Amino acid sequence: MVSQSHRAGAPPRPAEEGPISTDAFATLTLTEVEEAAGELHRRIAVALRRIGEQGADQRGLHETSPRQLVAALVATVELAAATLGAVLAGTPAASGRSDRHPATIAATMYAAPTVAALLSRLEQDRRLLASLARQLESRLDGEHPTAWGRTTLRAIVTDVALTASAACAQDLERRAAEATA
Repeated sequence: MVSQSHRAGAPPRPAEEGPISTDAFATLTLTEVEEAAGELHRRIAVALRRIGEQGADQRGLHETSPRQLVAALVATVELAAATLGAVLAGTPAASGRSDRHPATIAATMYAAPTVAALLSRLEQDRRLLASLARQLESRLDGEHPTAWGRTTLRAIVTDVALTASAACAQDLERRAAEATA
């Protein structure tokens, strides 16, 4: 289940262990999930561009900067894609939430040093996750041991593509509004 108690400005933090609740998304098709995720990532891009290159590194009253917030989402999308890739390949998926480690987030920021590069990476990773999910569509409802605990792949896809992306978009939109007020 996704944590409902993340601090303002902190990246959304899905539960470290245990299954993810997907009741709200159970009836969505992969096409609907992909379209919604695309819209959320468009909102993220608009807000981060509005904040600007220099503002992306300013924390203000928040625990993290906008760039850190998006880099954390990128790392989470990449872990989700790697998890689906491991299942597709028949190998064990990662068991730890390496996407939440500050070094992983910092390395993601270093690898994509501009707002444009970070947003491009987010878009590529969203497409990678969608492609892998489509390849596993008939197996998405089976449980697997993952970094999110024992859960379904559908739960991971919807949690990352929708829940985490929506939290990031809302936070960035709020920050963009604050920056222009």
